[in-house]
Amino acid sequence: MIFGALRKALKPQTDGDLNSVPSVRVQTRLGRWLTFHGARTEPRPGRGGETMVVVEPSRPQELAWLRVYAYGLSERERAGVDLVVQGASTKEISKALYISEYTVQEHLSNVFDKVGVRGRRALIKRLFFDNLYPAIFA
Repeated sequence: MIFGALRKALKPQTDGDLNSVPSVRVQTRLGRWLTFHGARTEPRPGRGGETMVVVEPSRPQELAWLRVYAYGLSERERAGVDLVVQGASTKEISKALYISEYTVQEHLSNVFDKVGVRGRRALIKRLFFDNLYPAIFA
């Protein structure tokens, strides 16, 4: 999978392909998450470029956004969640997204329903901490 993404990045067909870093997140049997990044070395005289795969533990932010997409949030709901995670108030979210405070509350209510939580703190806990270390929270 990572090699297919790397191949696509090396022969881009769109601007998104050109600017993307191929990566894949995988959950291990123990419940931990790893991120695989693809890269290509610069070719040297007498030697072509080589394909590399870097493996590292996934960062909490990566997993949070993976979960956000898994819940099927709309683009506007994701934008609101991004601001909630940054600690923005309803009024600040309203100004940043150019929508009314009432609409912010509607979006957040929809997010809470989709994620299965009742408030901002529970939302952040669910997105950032649940399932990161299953043995600790079990």
